[in-house]
Amino acid sequence: MKTHSQFINYVRRFGLVMVMMFSVVPARANPIAIPEKHLMPEISLAIGFAILLEVICIGWLLRRFRHPRCFIGWLIGMHLLTYPPFLALLWMLHDVRPALVVAIGEGLVVVFEGALIYLICRFVPPAKSGPAAPSIARCWLVSLIGNLCSAAAFPFLLAIFARFGHG
Repeated sequence: MKTHSQFINYVRRFGLVMVMMFSVVPARANPIAIPEKHLMPEISLAIGFAILLEVICIGWLLRRFRHPRCFIGWLIGMHLLTYPPFLALLWMLHDVRPALVVAIGEGLVVVFEGALIYLICRFVPPAKSGPAAPSIARCWLVSLIGNLCSAAAFPFLLAIFARFGHG
C-alpha cells in the first residue's frame, strides 16, 4: 500500500511532466482575437483578475471545510497546471467553432480543477483539525461555480480595461 509521501511524490512528478509538456504550446496560443500590441497588457490583467476572482470564490465557498494552510496560494498554483492545457486545447482545436472549444475546455478544466481541489483538501496537511474535507462532488460543484464567476467576469473586465486604457 502506498504511503502519503509516496502519493505526494507521484503528484509532484505528474505536475512537473504536465508543466513541461504544455509549456511550449501555450506560448504560441492566442485564444482571443485582438489587435497586435495595444490590448495585450489589458488581456493579461483581465485573465489574472478573472483567475483571482475564481480563487476567491472557491476559497469562500469552501471556508467551512478542512483545507490546508495558504489555501488561496494552493488554488492559484493549481492554475499553473490547468491553464496551459486549456490554452493548448484552444490552440489545437482552432478550426472548430470557438464557442464549442471553449465550452469543452472549460468543462475539462472544471473536472480537473475539482479533482485537484479534492486532492489538495484531502492530502495536504490541514491548517487545523476540525471539519471534514469536502467531498469530490462538492469540489466539482465549487469548481463549476468558480469557473462560471470567472467566465462571467472576464468580458466585464475586458470592457473596463478597454474603457480606461484608451481614456
